[in-house]
Amino acid sequence: MKRILVAASMLAVFFLFAESSTQSQALYFFVTNNTGVTLNNIYVTPAETGNWGNDILPNDLFENSTSVRVDIPADYGATCMFDMKITDLAGNSITFSGMDACKLHTLILNADGTYTAME
Repeated sequence: MKRILVAASMLAVFFLFAESSTQSQALYFFVTNNTGVTLNNIYVTPAETGNWGNDILPNDLFENSTSVRVDIPADYGATCMFDMKITDLAGNSITFSGMDACKLHTLILNADGTYTAME
């Protein structure tokens, strides 16, 4: 009985470390909207592809002066370099190319169409 408890404990510890290791490898960053307008879509794609895929904005709308966490889909592979396209309610969009999501912590979107990247 003691061996079974020890084996079960070791198995539980193994799964705990395996799960935390997987979670620590998830690629995400934060985006702060300082554009002065409400945004409604965020698309990312690995820099070497041209397909935008699905909107990854976690909410339907991204209000001015707020921040959201953006999670890169796991099926995008192990790349760090991404392009991002952001749209507003009027249908305007802006694209940022060659962003290193592995180093990026916060992306601040500015009203003049530029961004500030904080690592």
